[in-house]
Amino acid sequence: MKKLFIWFVFCAVCECFPYPANLECYASNNCTLPKCRCMGIDIPGGYTRIETPQMVVITFDDATNWENWDYYRYLFPPDGSRVNPNGCPIAMTLFVSNNYTDYCMVKKLHARGMEIADHSYTHRIPRLWWANATKEELAYEILTQRQTLATRAGIPISDISGWRSPYLQPGEDKVFEILSENNFTFDATISHPLPLDSYSQVIWPFTLDYRFNTVCHIDPCPAKTYPGFWLLPVVIVMDYREEKYCVYIDSCENPPTNIEESFHLLWKNFLRNYRTNRAPFHVNLHSSWFKQDFNLKAMDKFIKQLLTMDDVYITTVTKSLEWIKHPTPLSQLKDFDPWKCNYKSNQEDDVICEMTTDPKKLRFRLLPTSKESVLSFVFCVTVVTLTIKYYKKICWLAISGFNTENWELGEMDDKEA
Repeated sequence: MKKLFIWFVFCAVCECFPYPANLECYASNNCTLPKCRCMGIDIPGGYTRIETPQMVVITFDDATNWENWDYYRYLFPPDGSRVNPNGCPIAMTLFVSNNYTDYCMVKKLHARGMEIADHSYTHRIPRLWWANATKEELAYEILTQRQTLATRAGIPISDISGWRSPYLQPGEDKVFEILSENNFTFDATISHPLPLDSYSQVIWPFTLDYRFNTVCHIDPCPAKTYPGFWLLPVVIVMDYREEKYCVYIDSCENPPTNIEESFHLLWKNFLRNYRTNRAPFHVNLHSSWFKQDFNLKAMDKFIKQLLTMDDVYITTVTKSLEWIKHPTPLSQLKDFDPWKCNYKSNQEDDVICEMTTDPKKLRFRLLPTSKESVLSFVFCVTVVTLTIKYYKKICWLAISGFNTENWELGEMDDKEA
């Protein structure tokens, strides 16, 4: 018994046990920025709300291709004409999966300042596969996609630092072990309950130096600690009627039916953060939401409204984390190095790569444009039509050795009849 007691004391002193998991996090002594932040609603750096920039982080999940390319260029113009108060263009974060992705588009978006993050290689179904998969299976999904982004889009591995699991399904400690072992810096998977009301303060991103001890909205959440690794809670939003919860903007049970309702959905949830503790407002969605044109117009209206505010920055996940690590008051943000930029108009044009063919343009290529092509088109259609109509006669000619004596088009029809 005495030996067992001595061994226990020795392990406690020599850190044989992951003791931080069993301790409380105190920002004043055992968890300090920039490497560690306790979970909470307090503003980093101790700044007041007025001194704190309201960061808006717009994120899209899944493939990047012709289905959303025009949406992204419309909302985030490649000429850099939409800028934050420090003069740098607004930006977004794309969680990209492999299937149907055009990697030339990804390369161009990254070249002009958009953040590219990992969203799995196969995005396989069902949802619970991601909770029950082995560590080896999850490693394949995570690391294969990061390598694919690096190889096919030419993005440095070090720039691909974030992960979001498909369907926002946590994978317990297996996922976090893979991420921390392979130099990822953040996860944006775990959803977090909505604050009590529109005046309640919102949780800020935090590190996993200490055990995850908040509500696990979707099991299984991590149980171990991962020092220096950031967790971005996916804070649930309210629908435009303020009746039901939505994890994604495009997943509300009460979907908006016009531009006013869509704008209201975005604006009211933004104000909850802006009027309280200014935690980063994450707009999480899929680009398919824009298939309803009024949703696209509402997002455009929302962004334009934000651009009129000198204390709002539309930025990426990583840049928002840089501010949290190094809190800087609004008055000094123009000199904040992590947010500085060296941007030129249409910077993506310098990226040389071949994009896939736009399906819309491919369909229209079947229709003629010039006078000569119209005549050719008419001729081809006529030939095809006559061939289909008289194919029996043509076959009869071939069989009879082209003996056309006493043959007329009408006679063969009578014989065959």
